[in-house]
Amino acid sequence: MATYDEIYGKRVEVFDADPTLNSTYEGQVWYNSTTGKLKTVVAFRAYSTSTPLPSARGTNAPGGVAQTAGFSVGGQTPPYITNTDHYNGSGWTAGGAYPAGKAYLASAGPETAALAGGGSAYPSACNTYNGTTWTGITAMPTGYEACRYAGTSTAGIMTAGGDGGSPGYPANTHEWGGSSWTAGGSLPSVKNYGSTVAGTQTASYSAGGSYPQKNTTSNYDGTSWTVSGNLPTNSYNMMGNSVGSQTAGVTTGGNATSFPAIAPTVYHYDGSVWSADVASALGYANTGASFGPQSAHTFSGGNAPGLVSTVQEYNVSINTVTAAAWASGTALNTARNVIAGAGTQTSALMIGGNNPGSTQKAEVEQYDGTSWTEKSDLNTARSQGGSGGTTAAAVYFGGDVYPTSPRDTGATEEWNGSAWSNNPNSMGTARRALIGIGTQTAALAAGGYVTTMLNNVEEYDGSSWTAQNTLPAANESLGGAGTQTAGLTFGGLAPSYTTATNEYDGTNWTSGGNLATARWGLGRGTVGTQTSCLGFGGETGSVSAATEGYDGTAWSSRPSMGTARRASGGAGTQTANLSAGGYSTAITAVVEEFTGATETATASTLTTS
Repeated sequence: MATYDEIYGKRVEVFDADPTLNSTYEGQVWYNSTTGKLKTVVAFRAYSTSTPLPSARGTNAPGGVAQTAGFSVGGQTPPYITNTDHYNGSGWTAGGAYPAGKAYLASAGPETAALAGGGSAYPSACNTYNGTTWTGITAMPTGYEACRYAGTSTAGIMTAGGDGGSPGYPANTHEWGGSSWTAGGSLPSVKNYGSTVAGTQTASYSAGGSYPQKNTTSNYDGTSWTVSGNLPTNSYNMMGNSVGSQTAGVTTGGNATSFPAIAPTVYHYDGSVWSADVASALGYANTGASFGPQSAHTFSGGNAPGLVSTVQEYNVSINTVTAAAWASGTALNTARNVIAGAGTQTSALMIGGNNPGSTQKAEVEQYDGTSWTEKSDLNTARSQGGSGGTTAAAVYFGGDVYPTSPRDTGATEEWNGSAWSNNPNSMGTARRALIGIGTQTAALAAGGYVTTMLNNVEEYDGSSWTAQNTLPAANESLGGAGTQTAGLTFGGLAPSYTTATNEYDGTNWTSGGNLATARWGLGRGTVGTQTSCLGFGGETGSVSAATEGYDGTAWSSRPSMGTARRASGGAGTQTANLSAGGYSTAITAVVEEFTGATETATASTLTTS
């Protein structure tokens, strides 16, 4: 079998706190020594198809800074259009019309504070957008086709585009300060037609362009441009501006050689180096309406060749998977063995039990997920009884009252949240070492021991007990879970250690999947349902820490308890359970909490249409 190191080329790390997650942790497994949990991160990068634009178009200009708050303006259908369409992450709605039909516009900024200018026929006119209306502002000193803009409506930079005629392919840039344009630093090279730009007025980059196609990338610091890492391929007409930042940019599509040769590869920029990522579903030239950060952006429209209305979203979905584990909880106030539990992991009762010398205990403690509180005692001290219910309405029945003779009892007590009351109707068969499941008004008692092992089964309706069909075999010190009409028993002494699992439908018993490990004295109390149960601890010839989960068909292994023991009390579900007390090398007050495996996505789940 291959090791984790051989598969991923990574070693399991040990940290005293979870690291700050990023893509470098993809595939990494680490152990948190503080929480005692093993974790890993899996990152998925993909494009998914979303709601298309209202119409096919290319050379449309982008705006917006989030995947769920962007817009497309203008574009080539033909003829050039004035449309401004807003995207909310699921669909498009119409916004304010641009003053003139335009292709190759430069645009950027938030939906409510954007700027657009330049475009077809080399105009210098510029406009700002408030999310509803476009308003004219001071024109650029010179207008260009296929120029690019980065920034906002009050602070941005325009990089030149041009054409083969006048004014040609200039290297000049213009800075917008909110009221006027000033000259910015010149680009290191000319021929920036159809380049891609992203960032802010003082921290942006420009990459690619034509003619002929080039791969030059330059960074701007608010004063001057500096040549940085080049694109892996020569390209122009790439994903438009307003995508990412100077240190986390993205581009895709474009013409890699000559029109219409289209490059589908997506490249990410870190401020100095471009690296290839996943390919888009289609390669596009003249891609417009590209908005959002590097990790969650959208691009729409383009020429594939032929104008398209396609919209694609890019996401990195980082899923943090936390393995199932037992963790230490606050110890019981009183060490006890053969205790019975009821309730949940954060609202539990631990009832009765015995301590060294087989002294029966009447103690009852309540857990709130943090600490234990002493509650009113049972009316009769005893251990090895059955239980069911919650911290507000529980029932406890049967058990061992030694040294009282006879030592086996069928007595039933009910808990109302503050005190125990005796029910005058005892079980039909007094016994100890039984298992109880269910609620205060619908409980089930199964198996047990008097002078011999029993297969007796009785149902409680909140008032009286009624004999039911017996277990397939006599059994004591068994585990159980579920309800009166969907119950489960497993393990026990029948008469030797057994793996047997039996399912109850309210009338009949049928065989279920066997435990992997034969044992008796598993956790007693609320440990889940018939189809989602947890079995833990017990005796296999020595005390065991083994934990198994049941899915209604079969048992499978779970992480072992920290302290091996038998006859602890149980409360909760398969994924959030509590083990309290029991016998290890001695009777103990140890408490452990079990948490099932969890998976948390820190970005949207991806689907592809």
